[in-house]
Amino acid sequence: MTATVTRVVVVGGGAVAWLAAAGLRRAFRKRGVDVLVLDTGMPADAPVGRWTLPSQRGMHGLLGIVEADLVRRTGATFKLATEHVGWQGDGSHFLHAHGDIGADIGETPFYKYLVLQALNGRPESPENYSLAATAARIGRFARPVGDEKALTSSFTYGFHLDEAAYVAYLAAHAAQLGVRRVTAPLAEVLRLPTGEVESLRLANGELIAGELFLDCSGSDSLLMGQIGAVERDDWSAWLPCDRMISARAPLIADFPPFTRTVAADAGWAWRLPLARASAAGYVYSSAFTTDEAALRYLQSAVPGLEAPGRAVPLAAGRRRRFWEKNCVALGASAMQLEPLAGADLHFAQLGLGTLVELFPLDVTGAIEGAEYNRVMTDHADALRDFTIAHYRAGRARPGAFWTAARALPPPQRLADRLDLFQANARINLTDFETFEEVDWAWLLLGAGLIPAALELQIRQLVENVTAQQVAPLRAHIDGLAASMPRHSEYVQRSNA
Repeated sequence: MTATVTRVVVVGGGAVAWLAAAGLRRAFRKRGVDVLVLDTGMPADAPVGRWTLPSQRGMHGLLGIVEADLVRRTGATFKLATEHVGWQGDGSHFLHAHGDIGADIGETPFYKYLVLQALNGRPESPENYSLAATAARIGRFARPVGDEKALTSSFTYGFHLDEAAYVAYLAAHAAQLGVRRVTAPLAEVLRLPTGEVESLRLANGELIAGELFLDCSGSDSLLMGQIGAVERDDWSAWLPCDRMISARAPLIADFPPFTRTVAADAGWAWRLPLARASAAGYVYSSAFTTDEAALRYLQSAVPGLEAPGRAVPLAAGRRRRFWEKNCVALGASAMQLEPLAGADLHFAQLGLGTLVELFPLDVTGAIEGAEYNRVMTDHADALRDFTIAHYRAGRARPGAFWTAARALPPPQRLADRLDLFQANARINLTDFETFEEVDWAWLLLGAGLIPAALELQIRQLVENVTAQQVAPLRAHIDGLAASMPRHSEYVQRSNA
């Protein structure tokens, strides 16, 4: 083993593995770092399709991926929002859009005006003042344009992706960047007396040596699972869903630019549009239904499903150390979290970006690893809290599963945040959070959570704003959304 890192070995075969390999090759190619992927195949817990946060656009840009080419070759579609149906009981629904709510009133976020309206008995939906939400509702899409203060740039977007097509695309792109690939089962992890991994023995007897190893093999943790006991924080008391089924489904006519989740008796179902099909799934708790009943539910909810894959386990929680010796876990090898927030690839990218920043100057990486673990712990716990908040905000949905999801007090940081919002509509953020103040406003207001009051200094700033003053903003948003092309037509032109 040399004193510096000259080869990184990535174990896995899914999207996380290829994003990590391409990202490291792109970042350190000029330093001569060799990146090799031990392709162990698609992780067993990989979904048929996935939705992403807007950060995926930035990742693609860093990798040199041309978005139009990606959309054309993978059948991807665009995502302006997520619609949550039934989470506060039958008949409830709201959007969480990827964009601003209204326009700031001075330096005050517009959603504070909506809070005051609700306190005065005149509740309005944030959707009425969001270009992203309005366009999503009427099935329209265009990319943001203009300077940062323009209403036409007040939103962003993510993607809906076919997993197999996306992985194949990423693998081809990584190869173009010079990433090497070996396809074989992993048989044994060989370690030095000091505990660092020296090489990997494959089933065919070949040895793959390296100085830094990344486990991107999903929940199987093919690498990290062999190098020591797993110390793990278990989140299942707050997030009781422990299974997921996903399958390809028929094309959605005039497909919309948003993901839909639907609350069910034992969890929640999802469906996302693709250019040539769709994907659907059911995330559920085995304590409240069986795999067979879950499949029947999904088949009833989404007629015409293709043969679904097996139900895969979902163990909500994270490692207490993501970086051990010279091994780093990314993606589901590091944290398992139901895909409600669409942040699984985002979390992997956070890990990759932090690894690039803390790339070890020598093979031990002890100092860098300690800081990496601190930062990624905060990122993971923040994503946990945002996911749990979907089950906690607003009116409780009736049913044994939903009662169980609220049975215990939430994590302290989330409890403090919800208490503060309920007291005076204030949303405080800490370091290393993925979701911004406006994201929390979308969730909490959408769920129907009305605070007891509005903080005094903010109330003084917004109480003189009238409905007549904000009406032109709403009208302008309606006009801009109506002027956009239909999302399905926009995607079809992209695929032409």
